Amino acid sequence: MMQRCPYSMIKGGHGELMKNPLFRSFMEDEENWRCYVEVSEEHKKDTLQRLNKLFHMYYAEIRFIAYMSRLIHYTAINFDRKHRLNSMRYPLTLDQPVKENGDSWIDLVAGEPIQPTTKDVDQQFLSFSLFRAYKRLTAKQKEVLDLFYSEGATDTEIANDFGVSQQAVSKRRKRALKKLRDVVKEGIQ
Repeated sequence: MMQRCPYSMIKGGHGELMKNPLFRSFMEDEENWRCYVEVSEEHKKDTLQRLNKLFHMYYAEIRFIAYMSRLIHYTAINFDRKHRLNSMRYPLTLDQPVKENGDSWIDLVAGEPIQPTTKDVDQQFLSFSLFRAYKRLTAKQKEVLDLFYSEGATDTEIANDFGVSQQAVSKRRKRALKKLRDVVKEGIQ
């Protein structure tokens, strides 16, 4: 049965030690307390060395626990910071849970994606003014828009098909879109 350290036994200069929480917790161990009592009664050098060794081991353990505690604390802070940063960067991820039951956004989206029934761009216009503007484009501009928007081809793929540079295709597509915008704006005004 472990006996508690009778702090009243520590007198003189050693009484100040008991105000130190580290020393108090060291003395709560029965073996440490016995060693301390032996040193104070017998004043033997080997007993003092044993007490010092016990205290060094105890102190190393306390320092290790404090280090691990700080490491866990700051790792948790960094993990939380990274998690919040990713959540702010990618807020619309469709597979994130929405409700407590585990449903995600993708589960809540109804229906299948709408697929156009025709591949030709000129047959997909809903606005007559936009259709008229499309008819004013050159054949090459129409072909670039058809390939880019209907087929999903990239500027580089279109450039390889036409035998021109990617920049030329990009400029042609941008000019065509600008023409469409200008004609639609004229129709609105």
